[in-house]
Amino acid sequence: MTREQNQVIVEFIDLYRCEPCLWQVKSEEYHDRTKKDVAYSKLVKKLEELEPGATKKSVLMKINSLRSAYRKEKEKVEASKKSGASTDSIYKPVLWYYDLLEFLQDQDTPRTSRSNLGNEN
Repeated sequence: MTREQNQVIVEFIDLYRCEPCLWQVKSEEYHDRTKKDVAYSKLVKKLEELEPGATKKSVLMKINSLRSAYRKEKEKVEASKKSGASTDSIYKPVLWYYDLLEFLQDQDTPRTSRSNLGNEN
């Protein structure tokens, strides 16, 4: 990727961060379709700088791609911390935009599971 393309990705992530209705699950706005559509249209305009003819679907795919890569790096960091590695040998993320997605850190925690099986005695 060129420096200009990277800059567009940085701006895309910044726009995404400024729209909590798209990523903050516990927010009231998260369930507001009108607000989300407006936010997605902003992201489509930004993504068109990289991909002419970008659509909401391509924005969703880009977000998913960015979040997936972030999640994988985060898992590597967590695994190295759990392994009892010294602070010097904790995995350092190589993903260049990892720090930009730190705002998602508490959004990807899995829900607690509940059994759908009744307690039968």
